[in-house]
Amino acid sequence: MTKISILSKRLRIEEEIEAVIDGVVKPLGNGAMVIASKKYIGKKAYVIVRKSR
Repeated sequence: MTKISILSKRLRIEEEIEAVIDGVVKPLGNGAMVIASKKYIGKKAYVIVRKSR
């Protein structure tokens, strides 16, 4: 079961994970994407956008 909580602009997700992918969002047509390995096609994923530093 996934547990997600947001308190004071802090995000906490409790779930079993398979991988963490750190990438840059790149333009694609009228949208955008983050590149990931083909082995993750069809898997559920979360995309979290961090604030700029």
